[in-house]
Amino acid sequence: MLTRLRRWPVSVLTTLSDKLPDEQRTAFRTELARIDDAVRHHLARASAAGPAALGGVDLAGALEPVLSALGTLAGRRGLVLDPHINGSGMVRFEQQDLQEIAGNLLENAINWAENRVSFSARLGVEGLELVIEDDGPGLSADDIEQALTRGARLDESRSGSGLGLAIVKELVELYGGNLDLGPSPLGGLRAKAIFPV
Repeated sequence: MLTRLRRWPVSVLTTLSDKLPDEQRTAFRTELARIDDAVRHHLARASAAGPAALGGVDLAGALEPVLSALGTLAGRRGLVLDPHINGSGMVRFEQQDLQEIAGNLLENAINWAENRVSFSARLGVEGLELVIEDDGPGLSADDIEQALTRGARLDESRSGSGLGLAIVKELVELYGGNLDLGPSPLGGLRAKAIFPV
């Protein structure tokens, strides 16, 4: 019942999209499918016992497909993606959650960067730290607060559901971590997710 109640707006929007011209309907339904997938995944996660019962996933192995796919996207946009993974070993994550956190933060940086995006994952005795930075326009404190609100979009001219950063924040907190957004030395935004041991 909970799943049905949370997902009904997507169903309503899908029905309403039938009235759109073919080209717009296709683009609209593509975005709705992404939203629906995200909602399904996170409702399932919310109903689970949580990360405490999870085994481990190899950090480098889990991040490799994300870095590969988004490295290709960055290259197509003429951007330099500079990835670094410091430390190796198992981390207590569900693989899809780790990939979604890293992927959403990295995709956001690529969408706003002008020339360069930096990605680092550092695994040490204190825990795991993910840092993603770009040289784009950055965000003000007010914009950061809005960006972390589910469904809020700062630039309506760009594609996206407005769910990315809000979902990342919820996932990070589910794993007992902290997400911090602030200015990057590169000139744009720095997103830092820290997970204790």
